[in-house]
Amino acid sequence: MEHEGFIVPPPGLIPDTVEAPPRRAPAVAPAAFPTFTPVAPAPPPQPVVPEAEALPHGPWVLSLDDGQRFQVGGSLVLGRDPAPVPVRPHAVLVPVVDAAKSVSKTHAIIDLEGAELSITDLHSTNGVLVTDAHGVERDLDPGERVVLSPGDRVELGTFAVRVERA
Repeated sequence: MEHEGFIVPPPGLIPDTVEAPPRRAPAVAPAAFPTFTPVAPAPPPQPVVPEAEALPHGPWVLSLDDGQRFQVGGSLVLGRDPAPVPVRPHAVLVPVVDAAKSVSKTHAIIDLEGAELSITDLHSTNGVLVTDAHGVERDLDPGERVVLSPGDRVELGTFAVRVERA
């Protein structure tokens, strides 16, 4: 015997091939022809209107805690008793009245370059803190420059300056 230990069916008992049941033909849907349905013409495109943020704004204005308001037309040096700075010798000197004496003699410089307004900490004693309109604070390192946006609040020590557009 060829297969020791196994019981093998006699020849011819099991067919050599298994026939699959006949397959049914898939159902075919009748052919459909596309139809044409007229559509109303689309309205002409609307002109693109830029968002309010992209529209030109008026001049930059600084509102100081001591009641002063300045329209920014160039560079301003802010401080208790500001002195001219070598990097901006023609900057306007803006003395601020700070009862808490938290503002340095020459605290910060605000620059207008094109449409961009920025502030730089002039190595002040009590620093410069910029808080944006969303409440996000940024404490400037000495000598660091930051671009300002309308609605920002700048603190020179404890003295506040509001940045606005007229």
